[in-house]
Amino acid sequence: MIKKIKFLRSKLLEFLTHKIALPLIANFRKKPKFIYSMTELSAFEEGTLGKDLALYLNKMNFKLLPNYEQHDCKHIILQYEMDEAGEACMQFYFLGNKHYTIPVISTCLITFFLMPEYWKQFKVDYQQGKKGKPFEDIDYNALVYLKTNDLRKIYQPC
Repeated sequence: MIKKIKFLRSKLLEFLTHKIALPLIANFRKKPKFIYSMTELSAFEEGTLGKDLALYLNKMNFKLLPNYEQHDCKHIILQYEMDEAGEACMQFYFLGNKHYTIPVISTCLITFFLMPEYWKQFKVDYQQGKKGKPFEDIDYNALVYLKTNDLRKIYQPC
């Protein structure tokens, strides 16, 4: 029974994200264009954000989604998995980091009610976000050349 509920929850979250939220948000996002392809990122130096992003996306059998490359970089820097739990936890981190946007707030509300087994972790991630350096005014086209571990020292709280 629990497996079936988690499966249905997964399908609901996937539908809300990929069929409603991502297409809707894409109409309003006005972020600088990410200029690198997966092939180019794969050729970056070992240990850089660009290389680590390409390696992770390949490992997960994912591709770069237009307009979401910056979001994927945040997953790598903050070390949140690109799955339901990782996404939800990262959004609670951003809520704690005072990133009050419709996607962050709506994701936190939805996952709070759909994922009660993560409430303790959501609180931890929210607290971590309160301590973390804000992700503001970042040029991700330049950031991908930097060492991932150095970026983690800057953006992850101690």
